[in-house]
Amino acid sequence: MVSRSKTDKMGLMAEKALKEGVKKALAEHQRMGIPAVYMQDGKIVYLMPDGKVVAKPGKYKKAK
Repeated sequence: MVSRSKTDKMGLMAEKALKEGVKKALAEHQRMGIPAVYMQDGKIVYLMPDGKVVAKPGKYKKAK
């Protein structure tokens, strides 16, 4: 059985890794000029490269 303190430490490490991965993914989407898709209040929304959050992305200019 794994001790509670070790489990808590592993959980914190996993949370840190997850947050870092999300941060990198959002930066990559912004760099490429494409919206990032996620859920907010049970609805699908798009985080546009300019930082706006919209319900439908419409047309946007992708980076090459």
